[in-house]
Amino acid sequence: MREKNLEYTLDWIAIQELVAEYGQAIDHGKDTGDWTRWERVFTPEVTSDYSRFMGVPPVTQPRAVLAKFGDVSLECFTRTQHATANTVRTEFKSDTQATVHAYAEVSHFFKLDGVPQEWTLVGRYTHEVVKTAQEGWRIQKVTLDPMHQRGNLLGLQFVQGKRLGTP
Repeated sequence: MREKNLEYTLDWIAIQELVAEYGQAIDHGKDTGDWTRWERVFTPEVTSDYSRFMGVPPVTQPRAVLAKFGDVSLECFTRTQHATANTVRTEFKSDTQATVHAYAEVSHFFKLDGVPQEWTLVGRYTHEVVKTAQEGWRIQKVTLDPMHQRGNLLGLQFVQGKRLGTP
């Protein structure tokens, strides 16, 4: 366990900011088409495990490739909103490694025949974070564990790659 001193507090604050930025940067990427902000929350090589959510195996890839994946996965939505709980739990493994657990409610908005629709996912993110010399704290691995869904479940199918007019 780390000594709870000024360095610990500064690291804790930086990690809280990083976890909040993860979701807000996705929303920014969706809104603007600029995914570089989301790229910057990750280490240059990042492992993403969305297997429980999307049915795809975990993969390690360059952060730019993960950002492109986010862009494609969310292309059917008009907007997204990541609301990350302020009850983020950080477990320091060392001065440069930590595991972070955060609950989030993620709303996805789209239209179906002109009618507004919403699909919301409630889940727990687990982030393995590392403190880098050049960029500070960054996410090295992200895992999403879905807990509940509500609304139009076509949204889940969109994230999984379904497009209207395709089987």
